[in-house]
Amino acid sequence: MRRILAVSGSVALLATGALAGAVPAAAVDNFAFEMGRDWTLMPGEGRAELGPDGWYNEADGTLVYALSKKQLNDPAWAAGGVPAGLTVELGSDCKAAAVAGVYLCDAHGQVTSPEVSATATAADGTTAYVGLAYAPSGTSVDKAVKEAQTAATFSEDGLHAARTLTVKSAEHVAQNTLALNTPTLTAGGSVTQSITVHAVDTGHLSITFAPAEGQRGWEESEADIRIDSVSRGDNATCDHTLGSVAYGEVRCDVTPGDVTIDYTLSAGAKTAAWKVTASAVYEVYNWGTHNPEASSSFAIDSPYPVRPHHLLLARGKDGLLRSHYGTGSASEPFRDFEEVIGRGWNIYNQLTKLAPVTVQAGGGGVVGRDTSGVLWHYRTSGDWNTLTGRTKVGGGWNAYNKLSGVTDVTADGTADLLARDTSGVLWLYRGTGTGTAPFAARTKVGGGWGVYNELTGAGDVTGDGRADVLARDASGVLWLYRGTGKAASPFTARTRVGGGWSAYRSMTSPGDLTDDGRADLVVQDKSGVLWLYRATGSATTPYAARVKVTGAGETSTISGYNTLL
Repeated sequence: MRRILAVSGSVALLATGALAGAVPAAAVDNFAFEMGRDWTLMPGEGRAELGPDGWYNEADGTLVYALSKKQLNDPAWAAGGVPAGLTVELGSDCKAAAVAGVYLCDAHGQVTSPEVSATATAADGTTAYVGLAYAPSGTSVDKAVKEAQTAATFSEDGLHAARTLTVKSAEHVAQNTLALNTPTLTAGGSVTQSITVHAVDTGHLSITFAPAEGQRGWEESEADIRIDSVSRGDNATCDHTLGSVAYGEVRCDVTPGDVTIDYTLSAGAKTAAWKVTASAVYEVYNWGTHNPEASSSFAIDSPYPVRPHHLLLARGKDGLLRSHYGTGSASEPFRDFEEVIGRGWNIYNQLTKLAPVTVQAGGGGVVGRDTSGVLWHYRTSGDWNTLTGRTKVGGGWNAYNKLSGVTDVTADGTADLLARDTSGVLWLYRGTGTGTAPFAARTKVGGGWGVYNELTGAGDVTGDGRADVLARDASGVLWLYRGTGKAASPFTARTRVGGGWSAYRSMTSPGDLTDDGRADLVVQDKSGVLWLYRATGSATTPYAARVKVTGAGETSTISGYNTLL
């Protein structure tokens, strides 16, 4: 049989009257539905869609919904109707029958239902008994109405169902409590954690796992923490998902009483020292914000640090500034999409980041010089916007023909900026760490830097903890200037990296892209292809052989980049 998930939609309005009369019998179709658990609503918040959760084969008929104040076993329908405190909303494909509490909904391909809400003054414990029956096209809807009204007397056969809808106050539901016990997990080992539920009401428990607040999200390949087993008490039935916590969760249906559920986690031997939060929700309400919740964080005891991941920023010919999300994987250094940070960035004729920008929008900001020579500063936002609005640094920056952010070359904890004037003199602007005046007065680094057509802050290429600089001369030779950490003489004498670098129209060091603690290099060739040079930690051979970057986003978009930041 083919299963079709329930979706809402508008179908033709039922053409019957209040109750359809008997019509000539027709062949019964193969439609059958599935119902989930009973509904629980909070006064003044949430709603319940009374329709089935799923069904088999396409419907072609009428779904009959019947609401009563008492059990659905009275053919006389003496208690029929919607209890006080509940309201029913009908879409255009449903209508109220002449009989109190009965609603008829067209079901032709799609299945629809009434929605029930509890008013803010609905009394705790208010209960509606809900019956559902199906009448295929060409059969008696009257008969289906009687079946819905007495649904409690039918077996759960895919054509009839009986459920309850109960109002429970927030104060009542708050009596259900959760307590997590989450001891430390050692890399290469396992640990048993637990949750104790004091259940006043029947509910659905779920426990999910994520990096603790302040940490970046984990990639699929690095979330080597697994749910290995789940054990339960007598009043819990668990349908858990084992495997990586990036996808798995503990799920249990709990009936009233006290129960402790144990689950065992294990971590791979090289799992990093994550802090993980276990978040538990006990769903009494089907919809709403007042279900009992609890969370508890625990550490992975590991010698391996959680390394930051970084964004590759790039401006296109279209003026859009985009970001590519670093993964820490050398084979696939970026996720397979790009995100737009902002528009109108082609107003700048010099554009550079000050230091690597993390995927959490931390780290160095961005500066851009407009055509009038004014320099503007964008700080990192720490949220999904990546960058804040710009602030004016000052005018006169058209005295320079090259600006390059170089991370922290002075070892004072703030990102610095290099500026080369038209006579080839290189100047250092020390970062201050303030938004209003981000740079101190300039100091002279030295002359002779006009021989280079590219200056790029390389980050710490050599693994000595100090920021380095790359410079490419007119013949295509790339040179490395190792950082000293001293403002007065920030670089050592240059060392030759190699020739052939004139093949690239743009280059940048986004930061550590391969989770080895060294700053890598990304370049773009003249055809628009991106390449990754992985840092080796060696000053004499600072980069491994290049690897083509694939799957980072739309090729046509990437080839249109004119500046890598």
